[in-house]
Amino acid sequence: MSGFFRRLIRMKKSEAERTERNEYYENISANLGIFQVILYLSLFAFVILSFAKNTSLITYHNFYYFFKDLNASSQTVDISADSVTYPTDVTQSFTLFRKGLAVAGNKNLTVFTATGRQTVASMHHYTNPTAIASDKYLLVYDFGGTQFSLYNSYTRVYEGKSDYPLFGAAISDAGSFALITQSEKHASVVLLYNNNFSLIGRYNKTGYVTGISINPRGTLLAIMTSRTENGFWSTELELFKPGESAAQIQKEVASSVGLTCEFTANDTVAVLCSGGLLHVNAKGEIRERYDFSGQTIAQFYLGEDGAVLCLQAESVSLRDTLVVFDRNGAIRYQNELPEKAEQITRSGNRIFMLTTNGVGCLDISNRKYLFENRSTRQACILAIDADTVLICTPQKAEYCEFVS
Repeated sequence: MSGFFRRLIRMKKSEAERTERNEYYENISANLGIFQVILYLSLFAFVILSFAKNTSLITYHNFYYFFKDLNASSQTVDISADSVTYPTDVTQSFTLFRKGLAVAGNKNLTVFTATGRQTVASMHHYTNPTAIASDKYLLVYDFGGTQFSLYNSYTRVYEGKSDYPLFGAAISDAGSFALITQSEKHASVVLLYNNNFSLIGRYNKTGYVTGISINPRGTLLAIMTSRTENGFWSTELELFKPGESAAQIQKEVASSVGLTCEFTANDTVAVLCSGGLLHVNAKGEIRERYDFSGQTIAQFYLGEDGAVLCLQAESVSLRDTLVVFDRNGAIRYQNELPEKAEQITRSGNRIFMLTTNGVGCLDISNRKYLFENRSTRQACILAIDADTVLICTPQKAEYCEFVS
């Protein structure tokens, strides 16, 4: 009898399952299954077409460097040494690249990962090397010369030459970059390249381009141009979408000389002029304006976290004033500096200052000031994060940590 009852229970369960089945949901499930198959087929076709159109790029070396570069970009900061050393050149430019250090000299380029491991040691001949970097590429150009190169974490991926001298550059995290040069007919020319190193924009200016910037996504290019007429200066800001010749925004922003401009993290452009600092949003609206009122800029920093200004005191007996702005241009901090700064930089809410005898760290959220005695002769500082800076000298770079 026990076997009979077990079969009866199974029959009841099977019958219940059949009654619970719903034809509507079965049709939805079948349609989603077909859609899934279509997506897989589309992905397969896309991969095949991509390989077919880029067969010249499919080489052993490209795959090798791709995976090595991917590994380097994923490394986190884990300092195992107090310093890193590199060749000493007559002129040098220092920048952070994927939280590691890049040192561009007139003869040597050296790149270190976030862990301090050297990955690039390249030779070149630049008179005035200048290095800037994004998450994708390191760009090195010869200021006043015509040569420029782009690198990933392991090798040079592109080398170019302009027809006329280079006077500035900008690069985005997406890999697009822009160069400031000139021509016979124009005082300034801006050349815009995409992440595949193809020229996609040329902007001729009768005035002097004093600043350019590309937002991190590479969707907006800012060009700041200064002109003089009848002895009076004016500065204009233009915003372009890559590939379009007409400006999305064109606005006169100051009746003074433009010094530089930089996108913050929310697509607001911080514009620094000789008369003041202003912030312009992507619609061309001036959100905030800070006038210097006769004060002189001693040091400044423009970056994704916001601008920092060090305004020189009117008397040697007085201290300089530090003014810190947020991404939209609102003042977050304004007070006298603890001591005279030779250079300032920023990471988040922390302001780092290079002085004659060390490095200071000011946290604007709690107004706490920390100081480390270090040798700073012929040095510059780079903020890796809110706790760590690099003190770069001609021979080596030392890590300096601030733990609150």
